[in-house]
Amino acid sequence: MKIKIAILAMILSAFAGAPTSGQVQSQVQQHESVVVNIEVPVRVFKKNAFVEGLTLQDFEVYENGIRQEIEAVYLIRNKQVLREEKTAGAAPPPPVSERHFILYLDLKEYMSKAGDALDYFFNNVLSPGDSLSVITPAKSYRFKAQALERMKPQEISDSLKAKLKKDIQTGNSSYRTLMRDFYRLEEEEYPPEMMELKQMRLFDQALQIRDLTAIGEKQVLSFAEDLKSLNGEKHVFLILQKDVLPDHGFSWEQQMELLKSANFDVEKINRVFSDASITVHFLYITKIPAFAVKGENVGRRSNSFSQQDLSSDVYSVFKDMAKATGGLTESTNNPDFAMRHAAEASNNYYLLCYRPLNYKADGQFKKIEVRVKGGGVDVTHRMGYIAD
Repeated sequence: MKIKIAILAMILSAFAGAPTSGQVQSQVQQHESVVVNIEVPVRVFKKNAFVEGLTLQDFEVYENGIRQEIEAVYLIRNKQVLREEKTAGAAPPPPVSERHFILYLDLKEYMSKAGDALDYFFNNVLSPGDSLSVITPAKSYRFKAQALERMKPQEISDSLKAKLKKDIQTGNSSYRTLMRDFYRLEEEEYPPEMMELKQMRLFDQALQIRDLTAIGEKQVLSFAEDLKSLNGEKHVFLILQKDVLPDHGFSWEQQMELLKSANFDVEKINRVFSDASITVHFLYITKIPAFAVKGENVGRRSNSFSQQDLSSDVYSVFKDMAKATGGLTESTNNPDFAMRHAAEASNNYYLLCYRPLNYKADGQFKKIEVRVKGGGVDVTHRMGYIAD
């Protein structure tokens, strides 16, 4: 994800309106006096295809290892309840009147397939009542529901694609410059007695490339908390293109230092996003940007080159986040394919509802596990909630 602090701050301001401390205290008091209903969106796949036709009897829900009684199961598609099954006295299904989408597009170069992905998203995913925020390498854009209804989907997509092309060029200018300078330095001739100096300069250049962006725990937590205050569904699409650096023969210790790492408590972040019922889909684009190829930077084509993957650690972090929130992870060189699969998952799910046994507002995280009888399927859902 590589959240840039300035860009994230702009997004956070768009989601202002979190409850005040007095409201929070009131909510805690209410939790202590009323029955708590827990809603768990669940997606069930078999060979990457969504499984329909499941009933209440097909599901089992466990909270902290203790089986819970499921009161209702709703099959939801595109904000519509297609089928419902519930026990006597179960609460009615919550209406899904709005959805909030966040597209985080951390691309190093513009790809036609990324444009196709945006076309598909605007023409097949967004619907009346939805809102959208888009984060590019340079700016952020906020589309309220009213604005989305005034323009045709394809018009919005075309406008955004033009902005995305410009923002990718602008937002990655430092990355391109550092990569070009690295290759040029690598090509320079140094006398034998100064090779150690050259190696030190190359490593320093590599560190600068690594440190272009950073992830801050405070900003990520604020992002989740502000999204939690919104009514309706929250879907985040993290579209991250692979970060690479030429393998210049750095030592193993240097290669480990060059890996981008998430500088925060991953388990804590996962719990907060899960508690906020935010679905995160992580779309990892494996295509190496053309300017990262040595021949593109030094004026000649290199037939053989190797590169170090700088984003393997970050990939692991956000793959875990997607799993913890009930989202999908796609690793592909085709953004359009990844978007279609993730969008389908966002539009189709079962909503399971239950009342926890012996609920206590103790501020502890309650782990949820959903099982589907018979096996042979992949089940995704949020990992739990904080009892507050």
